[in-house]
Amino acid sequence: MARDVKKRGKPSYTNRRNRQKYLKKKDGKKKLSKSAVPLIKYNWDESKTPRENVRDMGIAFNPNEAVPIRETRKDIIDAVPIDGVSVGVPKPAKKMTGRKTNVKQAAHIVSNLEKQVQEEEEARANQGRKFRLFHRETELCVYMLARHGDDFQAMTRDPKNLWQYTPKQWAKKIRTHKESEMCKFLETA
Repeated sequence: MARDVKKRGKPSYTNRRNRQKYLKKKDGKKKLSKSAVPLIKYNWDESKTPRENVRDMGIAFNPNEAVPIRETRKDIIDAVPIDGVSVGVPKPAKKMTGRKTNVKQAAHIVSNLEKQVQEEEEARANQGRKFRLFHRETELCVYMLARHGDDFQAMTRDPKNLWQYTPKQWAKKIRTHKESEMCKFLETA
């Protein structure tokens, strides 16, 4: 009795249909701003390429092009022409194609972005640092402070020092504990 054999072969590929699917998908994803900054999203023009959009906003698309890296090797070695052959060949500058940038709009966008960054930095500086310890370490610090006070050598020799912290490590942990919100909460309770 003959066994059924699965037919294997090339999958059929309709060029026209698949090309249309690809173009439709590509058109849907076309040049959308993936930036989380609302100012950039608002000023994004979908008819332009990302490079043109960023250039029109006055922002660098590629930071390596905006701020060129100084090559130190060229400074060390002096280029000397040999038999009339020049060693350094200058590269032609890149041409910027497309529409001209709106200087006022670019300056406005850049100044707004700088203001946002400055406000965020001030808020971060005013917030201060939050210190947190694990629950087990907080319990241990409370126990050690109640038992030994600020004697870090005694804390090192305590039998509950299972992790064998050194006096410097204890000093750092106790300082972190005293600056944490949990210590302030425990003092008020």
